Amino acid sequence: MKSLFSWLLIGVALSACSPRSYSPQRTYQPQQLQKDFQIMRASLEAGHPGLYWYTSKAKLDSAFDATAQNLNRPMTEMEFRRQLDPLVELIHCGHTNVRGSRSFERWRKHHTPKDFPLSVFEMTDRIFVSSNFSNQPELWKGQELVKIDGRPAREVYHTLRSLVISDGYNQTFKNTTILNNFPTYYRYWYGEKETYDVTVLDSLKREKTYQIQWKKEEKPKGAVVASVRPVTGQVRPANVPALAPAKTYGNRHARLSISSRDSSLAILDLNTFSINNYRRLFRRLFRQIERNHIQHLVLDLRNNGGGRVAASNLLMRYVMDQPFQAYQSVESLPYSSTYNRYTNERLARTFMLKVVAKTLPDGRRIIRHATRTQKPIRKYGYHGDMYILTNGGSFSASSITAANLQFWKRAVIIGRETGGGRNGCTAWTIPYLTLPQSHLRIRFPLFKALTAVTDPNEGHGVIPDHPITFTAIDLLANQDPDIEKVYELLRGGRLVKE
Repeated sequence: MKSLFSWLLIGVALSACSPRSYSPQRTYQPQQLQKDFQIMRASLEAGHPGLYWYTSKAKLDSAFDATAQNLNRPMTEMEFRRQLDPLVELIHCGHTNVRGSRSFERWRKHHTPKDFPLSVFEMTDRIFVSSNFSNQPELWKGQELVKIDGRPAREVYHTLRSLVISDGYNQTFKNTTILNNFPTYYRYWYGEKETYDVTVLDSLKREKTYQIQWKKEEKPKGAVVASVRPVTGQVRPANVPALAPAKTYGNRHARLSISSRDSSLAILDLNTFSINNYRRLFRRLFRQIERNHIQHLVLDLRNNGGGRVAASNLLMRYVMDQPFQAYQSVESLPYSSTYNRYTNERLARTFMLKVVAKTLPDGRRIIRHATRTQKPIRKYGYHGDMYILTNGGSFSASSITAANLQFWKRAVIIGRETGGGRNGCTAWTIPYLTLPQSHLRIRFPLFKALTAVTDPNEGHGVIPDHPITFTAIDLLANQDPDIEKVYELLRGGRLVKE
């Protein structure tokens, strides 16, 4: 009988967690919100190693207090999350953010969101259409967008941009994120709707308003419809004859292309460091670089959001020509049990904090192997000329890679400031803190990692040696001035090693 009763309780619990039982309209009382908020605040203050890295304690305390005062009415999970977003943005840590509850995520899988059906780009404080997924074919790429649902388009753009959390005072990460995800951010902040009103300028600069919704695509029988992604002009465009590679190696994560314009140049397009079997893959790619007698290597880290530290270190070992140190230090605050009961991955986190890391007398923990001297790889190691392409989407491990290779004078950086910090970031172990009342999840790292860069930390990413600004023509025509700059430098005999 007891066994049957236990199974019934489990069944009730599981049904309560099902997507059908979850309602996004459920509200939480002010006392529940305050309890969650105080747990979040105490946990961040006890465990976040970069909480006051870019924002003073006095300013952050004031923001915490102001947010607490706003939690004075019943709120849905989404409304509560929107209260926390601007506060967490003040920490200026790209690895720290607010996520929906697991119940919300499960519910979302069964309820396809109705995103805003236009992606946009900003140029000289004006907003233009970059991709049209709506039912209005009259809207064209490059058309100026004046209003969205009656709000000035530039105000909407800057509001959404302010929600994006970047490392330090970086702005390019915000720009790239909104450029790639405007439809989703608009729906998240302003709410989901069936239709949206947009006002644009026609060819005669007259305002015209349309009511738009996401275009319903009919899937042909037996066909597979690819997911729609906006064309951003931020990565090397495909199907451009002048840039078409002569040979290609690798996979969808790391692709090596031998230039058809100059057989001594190769482009390694690496879009993530979260790669399985990266040791085998890098060995194969650098073997091809050696066999093709490559003298000029372009490492394309644009829109590379980072990933495994070990993969980043291995890549640097393939291209460095002398022993080097990738990190000055990787350390946590003194361990606190304040947030432990609310976090996930307890076993892995405990192993990292108590086995991998070394405890200092003051309670801080350091990861010793992170600061060891790295030795270059001899077999298939690359020692030729090297360029790195970056943009605001170059984040975390990719920004650290670019920072170190620039600092050790191994490569020239071309493009735009990286989205990740040049001097380091907070990362390594990144648990989720689940708030007990609303079940919102706060993602925050426990270690601060400082790169080998010894210059003063000014709160920015890696600044390119050759800054490139995309023009409206570049974006509309999907051109790539970054790679053209490489060819320009080669034509002028401008080598990295001078």
